[in-house]
Amino acid sequence: MSPLNKNTLNNISILSLRCFATVVDTQSFSSSARQLRIAPSSVTKHVQLVERAVKAALVHRTTRRVNVTEAGERFYEHCRTILSQIDSAAAIVETNGISGHLRIMAPPSFAAAALGPRLPDFMKNYPALSVDVIVSSSTPDLIRNRIDVAIALQKKPQSKLMHFRLATCRLSLCASPGYLASRGTPRRPDDLVNHECLAGRHSDLAEGWTLRRKNARKVVNPRFKLLSDNGDLLRQACLGGAGIGIFYDFHVHDDIRSGRLVPLLADYDLNARDIFAIIPHRKLIRPQAKVFIDFARALIGDFPHYGSAMDGGQLSSP
Repeated sequence: MSPLNKNTLNNISILSLRCFATVVDTQSFSSSARQLRIAPSSVTKHVQLVERAVKAALVHRTTRRVNVTEAGERFYEHCRTILSQIDSAAAIVETNGISGHLRIMAPPSFAAAALGPRLPDFMKNYPALSVDVIVSSSTPDLIRNRIDVAIALQKKPQSKLMHFRLATCRLSLCASPGYLASRGTPRRPDDLVNHECLAGRHSDLAEGWTLRRKNARKVVNPRFKLLSDNGDLLRQACLGGAGIGIFYDFHVHDDIRSGRLVPLLADYDLNARDIFAIIPHRKLIRPQAKVFIDFARALIGDFPHYGSAMDGGQLSSP
């Protein structure tokens, strides 16, 4: 399908475009109606108006779900660009007038320990904005999955998509007091091979742990008693005495401060990770995504031992 031309736009209202985009975002006519606060029959009517204007079937509706056609996928990208430009223009007039739908993806540890407790504050600041949070350790095709912002914790960007480095996050090696009482406390990196250890299944930490002190570098290949792709499960297991694990500081900060976990080999440094916000378009930042990235940057800045960063890109409206 070719990009929208002037004649096509003359036959489609902004509300019709927003209805279609919301149906694609939510995969539901009824959910779209609730979000837009109009009748489901009105949503159906507006989507049909769009289909007649572009002379193509954009969605197939069944009793259980909505399937977007190939033409609908292509049209959605143009539609989303137009709506983002309209939203940006409206945001200039009313700075707190952010509305619409925002889809976020975040890894389990960040979602549970950092994002979840503060997300209500974000939603109170933008009451007209609906939020969909997908919790996953993977980073799928953001465009195909209609992700507006993906939070990733990596050594360096793994994608050519536009990214913003929000902060540098330290890692903590720790275990529960009960585990250390029964198995002893490691005093040097080599001691770790005699302990039961925990690691993320798809993380490079499952391939070995690198510890540094001054100019010395030590690589340890511990025996992993437990692997999982869910960081919060590993944290719970560590609290229960399952073994020694490496965790992001934000994930175990409260546990260490309260004594539920004990930091180990404190005179050694672990390879830090950067926290990135990734968006699907290199030149277009939706206002909804912009305010969330600003929120995430401020959220991370509230944690101790974080280095904030702006070198991943400057946020600006299209």
